[in-house]
Amino acid sequence: MFAVFLDRDGVINVDTDYLCQIQQLVFAPRAIDALIRLSEELPPELCKIIVVTNQSGVARGLFTEAQCVQFGRDFVEAVTHESRGKARIDDYLYCPHHPAEGAPPYLADCDCRKPKPGLLTRAQSTHDIDLLQSFLVGDQNRDILAGKAASCFTIFIRSYHSNANAHDGDKPTYPDASCINLYDAVEIIIQELSNRGGT
Repeated sequence: MFAVFLDRDGVINVDTDYLCQIQQLVFAPRAIDALIRLSEELPPELCKIIVVTNQSGVARGLFTEAQCVQFGRDFVEAVTHESRGKARIDDYLYCPHHPAEGAPPYLADCDCRKPKPGLLTRAQSTHDIDLLQSFLVGDQNRDILAGKAASCFTIFIRSYHSNANAHDGDKPTYPDASCINLYDAVEIIIQELSNRGGT
């Protein structure tokens, strides 16, 4: 079992800063088509499609954790609705913490906030995932660093950010591939699996 880990904002939906109202959700161009193709090509007994998202709006007091959890449910339902049931999200994991903003328990230097890989390792434990065979798609350097820390194949979506190189101190960490949207990222995933002999 492997996983395709997807950052949320800027990858599946348009990034509108601290999104927590489903009425404000706007899917990124071709994102639903990408999720449909991913779901059709990779059945759930082979691959889990998992959203991994930093949600420091909880720590910052912009919305509650309960609201964050409800939005996650609504988000998955919206994907199902927009795809007419053809796309799936197998799990939705979030980090509510921030290392410098807010108050305890959310003011915390946790292991689940990307660029740390805690959300990915949590999914590994829950779904028995082989991280070495898995993929991480993100539009921020911290996404790439989290994927690299978990030994995943990393894909950088450069739609909104020109820097495809993630930096950990003075050491650059490069994504394994880059593209302009999630649909193209899915193409890269399918091709990489074909190269491995997995499809």
